[in-house]
Amino acid sequence: MAKIASFRGYRYNKAEVGDLNKVVTQPYDIIDDTLRDEYYNRNEYNVVRIIKGVIKELDNPNDNQYTRAAGFWNKWIDERVLIKEGGPAIYAYFQEYTVEGTTYIRKGLIALVDLDDDNAKVRAHEKTLSGPKADRLKLMKATEANDGQIFMLYDDPENRINDLVEGGMMGAKPVMEVKDDFGAIHRLYRITRPGVILDINDVFENLELFIADGHHRFETAVNYMNECNERNWKPVGSETFTFRMMTMVNMHDPGLTILPTHRLVHSLDGFNPDKFLAKAASDFEITEYVDRSELYTALNEGGKAGKSVFGFSAEGIDGYRLLTLKDPTLMDKLVEGEHSEIWSRLDVTVLHTALLDRILGITAEKLASYSNVHYIRGRDEILDLVGKDGNQAAFLINATRMDQVRDVALAGERMPQKSTDFFPKLLTGMVMMKMQIDKSMGLARYDSE
Repeated sequence: MAKIASFRGYRYNKAEVGDLNKVVTQPYDIIDDTLRDEYYNRNEYNVVRIIKGVIKELDNPNDNQYTRAAGFWNKWIDERVLIKEGGPAIYAYFQEYTVEGTTYIRKGLIALVDLDDDNAKVRAHEKTLSGPKADRLKLMKATEANDGQIFMLYDDPENRINDLVEGGMMGAKPVMEVKDDFGAIHRLYRITRPGVILDINDVFENLELFIADGHHRFETAVNYMNECNERNWKPVGSETFTFRMMTMVNMHDPGLTILPTHRLVHSLDGFNPDKFLAKAASDFEITEYVDRSELYTALNEGGKAGKSVFGFSAEGIDGYRLLTLKDPTLMDKLVEGEHSEIWSRLDVTVLHTALLDRILGITAEKLASYSNVHYIRGRDEILDLVGKDGNQAAFLINATRMDQVRDVALAGERMPQKSTDFFPKLLTGMVMMKMQIDKSMGLARYDSE
């Protein structure tokens, strides 16, 4: 149920920019001000200037982060910093990375996906916020481009797509290879054979897409398409507003990894770890550990057994605790039938509802505003932060499973905040797309705005 198309992508010209490692970035939504400044300093052509420009005090409708992004696009094309491919292609995007001593290769495919297909079905699993969508829409209006990727999953247990992709590569060398800040190696390959592209499209026409990362970007693309249609603008070919550049990965790919995102509690008035544990003991079995490695092992084993288990450490108590939910049907009472059983049984739902909200008073609104919780990727990292800079307690959680992501999306529900961390992220700047739009019979370019 997905239609794909090849495109003439824009890629960095190594002869002009030099070290390609210094022009790519992590996705815009995980770039804070410190990382943004670091990217700015790495290379004058770093793509951060397009995806997350600096906001200046004197910004106005004619000179702001979005108009400057469009200016960089045009300037870099004119100066051949960005070069448009000589012919259409789809791109194999392979990422080699290591987690806990094991090396994986995640195999993705970059193509344009038809947004205007009545038969298309795209499943989401996360809630979106109005602020990020408004921000990305302003950028898209200014640049008329696809700069960052949308990370999509598809359900292909027979591995038909990857078999076709690897056949289409025919031993080709990557057209781009870079290493990111986390040590992952990103390789991009062009696939140009029309027959291979048609065969891949034929398979995709029977598959649904599931958003892994990029919910805001996907909704923004649809919103932009609708606005263009309202202005009576016409798409030109596939490189236009009715298509969106996406990276698609098989959810059965052995290289697909979801990492857990742990919760670090801070600035909570009246927090007392002993009182918290006493209240939690009514519904959770509590086991004490002295050594971190023992806690990690118990956490892993509990997850493999299908139990809702959480590691716990807090300022003012010795050692570590493992909290194991005694009776999963507790969640039926707490959630009160508002959601499906698969949603209610998610570890992140149990943590947020039965522990953070019910006992500590950290509501969904507080989680969304980060008023009492930081989100941390590493186990050692979060435990090292307890007792420092106002950080009071750490909750360790197991990663959400791929089948849970799929089933929640199929149920039409959205997961709680920070439920998934697909690793590694898709880099911005590997390949980009500029839209072709016929505006001759439509309204002027956003004159009313």
